Amino acid sequence: MIVGIGLDVCSVRRMARELARDGGGFRDEVFTPHEIAYCETRHRPAQHYAARFAAKEALFKALDTDAGDTARWREVEVRIGPDGRRRVVLHQRLARAAARRRVRDIHLSLTHDGAIAIANIVLESDEPVTAEVTRDGR
Repeated sequence: MIVGIGLDVCSVRRMARELARDGGGFRDEVFTPHEIAYCETRHRPAQHYAARFAAKEALFKALDTDAGDTARWREVEVRIGPDGRRRVVLHQRLARAAARRRVRDIHLSLTHDGAIAIANIVLESDEPVTAEVTRDGR
């Protein structure tokens, strides 16, 4: 059962500007050491940072939560699994939020092409979701 969907688009140019602007402060606040290590080894790091940033935003949308403070950014981590696929690892408060929603799997799709990076997140649960409907259908 799908319990959340999130999609986000990030400008690679904007990400490059943010990364260059404050000497690494933005990078260190938003990305985990694993993400930084991966992105910095790539030919075009800003593309990979932008895709990971979009994944974090997409996850917030799928969980129906807000980034709130900068600590939350690092609670979402994009890692490469043993099979080479990108996967999402949640930490601390976001892991607890996902557990409350009974999230079993987080499906992630990333892409970047030139000036944009896109991430799509689908949250899956074994539990059915019940929707509340008012008498007037809203």
